[in-house]
Amino acid sequence: MTEDRRRVAEAQIDSPGVTDLWGVRCNRVNHRYYTRHDIRVIMYELSKRRSFLAGAGTAATVGLTGCTGFLSSSGTLKLLDFGYVYPDGIFDTIEEETGISVELQTSGSSANSLSLLRSGRSNSDIVALGNYAVSPAIEEGLIQPLNLDDLPGYDGVFKFVKQDYFRADGQTYAAPRSFGQTPLAVNTDKLSTDDITSLSVLFDQEYEGSVGHRDDARLQFLYERAANGKTPLNPSSADQIDFADTRDNLRQHVEIAGSLWSSGSNSEQLLRSGQVAVEPVWNYVIHSMGQDGFPIERVYPEEGTKAWYLQFCVREGAENVDAAHEFINAWYDTIGYQSLVEPSHIAVPHESVFERENVSRSEYGLDQPERFVYEDPKSQSLIERYTETWNEAKQAAQGWRDDYDRGGDRCRYSGGRRSPEGVH
Repeated sequence: MTEDRRRVAEAQIDSPGVTDLWGVRCNRVNHRYYTRHDIRVIMYELSKRRSFLAGAGTAATVGLTGCTGFLSSSGTLKLLDFGYVYPDGIFDTIEEETGISVELQTSGSSANSLSLLRSGRSNSDIVALGNYAVSPAIEEGLIQPLNLDDLPGYDGVFKFVKQDYFRADGQTYAAPRSFGQTPLAVNTDKLSTDDITSLSVLFDQEYEGSVGHRDDARLQFLYERAANGKTPLNPSSADQIDFADTRDNLRQHVEIAGSLWSSGSNSEQLLRSGQVAVEPVWNYVIHSMGQDGFPIERVYPEEGTKAWYLQFCVREGAENVDAAHEFINAWYDTIGYQSLVEPSHIAVPHESVFERENVSRSEYGLDQPERFVYEDPKSQSLIERYTETWNEAKQAAQGWRDDYDRGGDRCRYSGGRRSPEGVH
């Protein structure tokens, strides 16, 4: 990097400058003028070299500092996201490395985040949304387009997670934040992975009492369709679904299940206790249990492995749009690795994360992205039919007793009681 470009990065964004022919504010550094976009790109390049600069004893804190000039008078970037994403001390690190002070409003699900946005109960600048939640947020005007000129880090995001439905009218509304998958977790002390290759195990009476699954209507429909070879995998209308047949298959699934779960901790407890021996579960749970020495292996089913990802979106009406873009750039640089990859074994789907940290893509199943299946966005009316059918299947299931613990230790259901729906 030339000395001129280094001085640009060290300059304050709001230092005295001029405007160019298009009215864009420019900064003068060493007798040259740079737009804010020029400065962001140079800052991003410098931030990627931070570790090398630190080792050489130079001012490694340059990175993205100076973006405090983009903050509102409150001086704080407001973030609506899941609490587990941000380990202790990470916000101090973010402020040290970027100059951005972050205030976190926690949410338990993307559905809850949408509800907060719809009701005006969140004044966040950035909101994290699951892939199924982005489309309704766009349609309802809850989020605004991203300025990709201000997101040089976006170019490094894996192409297969840049879904078409993150775009509208030629503009992009979502920057993928994290990527996860739910392969089949198998307790190898109880079952052999040689015999488990398909999602059909979830509906096979041979495995009665050993099967577990998440208590979520949308996911239950996805797995039922995949296991039975139904097309399309993601219906767009009720006319494409035989609800009676689906209800019968789901009823059988509930009858043979050892238990249903509503959270990652629930799923782990069920495996550790031996209450279930095979279930689709988040990859980070399998990794964590394996690290502890638990006899567990992952199986990528032949129909495809359910994958999911969450996105950073900027709320419509956000006060700190510029700082929001700077934060997302920093996420792709080092913050995402420190927040999710290193402590939780959840992937940030960005080239530089894997290259810089020398992380193997195969460790996250990302060496074969074609193996994944996804839940596409659906209309609210179709989701309601899914929920109704799933509840009917649970109510019709035989041999179940109501053993739902309010503390969340176990999650079993019987007919006659409507169960809470866990939503990503």
